[in-house]
Amino acid sequence: MIVRAVEPSEVDTVVDVLSEAFHEDPVSVWVFPGDGRRAVALPIFYRAVVRGALAMGGHVDVTGDLSAAVVWTSSGAEGEPDGDALAGLADDELGRLGALVDVMMKCGPGGEYHHAQFIGVRKSLQRQGIGARLLRHGLDRYGAEPAYLEASSPESAKLYRRLGFRDHGPAFAVEGGPPMWPLWRDP
Repeated sequence: MIVRAVEPSEVDTVVDVLSEAFHEDPVSVWVFPGDGRRAVALPIFYRAVVRGALAMGGHVDVTGDLSAAVVWTSSGAEGEPDGDALAGLADDELGRLGALVDVMMKCGPGGEYHHAQFIGVRKSLQRQGIGARLLRHGLDRYGAEPAYLEASSPESAKLYRRLGFRDHGPAFAVEGGPPMWPLWRDP
């Protein structure tokens, strides 16, 4: 499987992959309730995330066939996308998103690390090891530097633990939201 950096002309495809992969994710469902609304809101959100990561020196890795993507940022270069990038999201969605980012920042690690923010695989190709291979590519790139991520389901937390991540504190959640599991990987 070929893994490479995304090309600027492929950002829309990456947005589509991430939107599809996370459409039924518990955190996405909480932030953007309603299937129809989520289908509109997720592309707005992921476009802001991907463009923001690239603008801040992060990496977006894709499979050669563009069926999967991972968004990496470095500590200190993270945060909520600016309001202009999120134009089109409703005030209540922005409120839930802001509350989520606040809790994630509070529960996240300090120091220097690389953050695998989103790892998504097209639904028809999930559970075939593609996401794990894609994540390993980034872990190999960062070599002797630590990595961090938040799992949004118990199943994804198991996958990340198999890749050498360990729990970084207890699961956390925004009041009324689903749990997320913070995970850390030493080099």
